[in-house]
Amino acid sequence: MDRREFIKYSSMAFALSVLYKVNSLEVRADDEEEAEELPFSEAYSDATSGAKKIIKDAKQLHLNIPDAPENGLVVPVEVEVDHLMDKNSYIKEIHVLTTKNKVNKVVSANYTPANGKAYLYVNAKLGSTQEMVILAKSNDGIVYEKRKKIKIAIGGCG
Repeated sequence: MDRREFIKYSSMAFALSVLYKVNSLEVRADDEEEAEELPFSEAYSDATSGAKKIIKDAKQLHLNIPDAPENGLVVPVEVEVDHLMDKNSYIKEIHVLTTKNKVNKVVSANYTPANGKAYLYVNAKLGSTQEMVILAKSNDGIVYEKRKKIKIAIGGCG
């Protein structure tokens, strides 16, 4: 193989690899799920479905959320649940919901006894002043709920 053939075949291989990467990026963009716009009532009923009991203003939930964050685009949400984490009794889900966003489900996290502790840290986007609703669901169907009103300066994340 001479130098010209080498350059010709190398260029063709490079062009094909670039085309392959561009096509695979387009497929990934089409496959990505968009966040679902759900009214708060639907998001809440989905998160509490199958609950035997809902404990409002639960003392087991410890929230670290600023009352008035500087920016609605990044609102730090820290949740710690005081609950056993053994095979018979553990927190299996934590849900973070908002009451006025277009997409009211911020995040849902699943846990097992192997986690050792039910803890969650996430950044949320808030479009306006509203309540954040934190739900922790145990494996035996008890839902612990705590709400906090968050004040967002004019503009929010919208």
